[in-house]
Amino acid sequence: MQKEFISLKELLIKVKEVISSSFDTTYWICADISDFHEDITRGHCYLELVEKNDKKLIEAKVRAAIWANTYRFLKPYFEQQTGQSLRTGMKVLAEVSVSFHELYGLSCVILNIDPTFTIGDMARKKQETIQQLKEDGVWEMNKQVEMPFLIKRIAVISSASAAGFGDFCHQLQSNDRGFQFSFQLFPATMQGEHAAESIIEALDCVFEQKEQYDVVVIIRGGGATTDLLAFDEYDLAYVVAQFPLPVLTGIGHERDESVVDMVAHTRCKTPTAVAAFIYEKMLMEETHLLDLEENIKMGIGSILEGEKVRLNELSASVVRDCSHRIMMEEQSLTLLGSQLRHAFQEQLNRQIHHVELMENTLLHISPEAILRRGYSITLVDGKVMRSVSQVRKESELRTIVLDGEVLSKVK
Repeated sequence: MQKEFISLKELLIKVKEVISSSFDTTYWICADISDFHEDITRGHCYLELVEKNDKKLIEAKVRAAIWANTYRFLKPYFEQQTGQSLRTGMKVLAEVSVSFHELYGLSCVILNIDPTFTIGDMARKKQETIQQLKEDGVWEMNKQVEMPFLIKRIAVISSASAAGFGDFCHQLQSNDRGFQFSFQLFPATMQGEHAAESIIEALDCVFEQKEQYDVVVIIRGGGATTDLLAFDEYDLAYVVAQFPLPVLTGIGHERDESVVDMVAHTRCKTPTAVAAFIYEKMLMEETHLLDLEENIKMGIGSILEGEKVRLNELSASVVRDCSHRIMMEEQSLTLLGSQLRHAFQEQLNRQIHHVELMENTLLHISPEAILRRGYSITLVDGKVMRSVSQVRKESELRTIVLDGEVLSKVK
């Protein structure tokens, strides 16, 4: 006997009728967006809503859609109120109607989203991140890193194609003081789900060669506010807070301050503002050095003037002392001269007396005096004869007496 049956389509149509009659009103549900896709051509938005338990495991899941006639109004309103775009991972409070289609199955049609709920959830997560960083004791660490007097070697974390990176480099390189800077780009993804992970990898690369840089600059140029959510993530903020070099941020948003901005050493609004900060720091140090140079010159001038006065006083004192010393020496020399002259005269007189005595002695022992006393001198061959042994036969003798000579010859 053949059993009665209905087609699958008929069954699903019955299910559809039951669901339509049972869920004839709208419901507000709280869920996380696990998948998000915009149909640019038709203007629809397709999502997957999930609910997770405390262990982050999915306990419920349903497809959802926001039709174009609703999405074109809901999207700008939500972004205006929250400063964020709908995205994967965001928790929302949505008003939905339940529908069932025999081909596509169960789904929810989103009619409205409460932005205040999402704002509160993001604020709660942000505050939890801030509180955790403070409890971990890293909140003020990067701010306590000493900023170098001169910022010349800069590690830049940015997208290579970002206009903000080009603006940052151009502003510093074209400065009117001729300051020289060196840049090293560490490229990273600056938006999207993997942005935080990419920036952390870039920071790790900088850390490996940290001695080569003075500061780290994290910059991005503009973009949707939703692209900035990575800068509120705990892991990225934790790495920035503990980084051993000063971190300067120019993430390009003014409405809210990200957690990374809060833990960084210095937060600037835009990449060009970071460049302006570095330039002003260099200009301030140049001014300080010029002032120091001027103070040194003035100090040296004052010291030299004081030394000049001291030398003049010392010179006058030396002149006075020398004059007195010279006068004393002159007096001493005058006395010494008088003493020398007296001593010389006495010595001279003694020498004169000695010479006179010698002269008298010589007069008494001179040959003439001897001859006067009756003595004579005999020469043999021109030599004084002192012995007869000097005389030979036929020797000629010359005998000298007082009044003349006598010549003789030995026979």
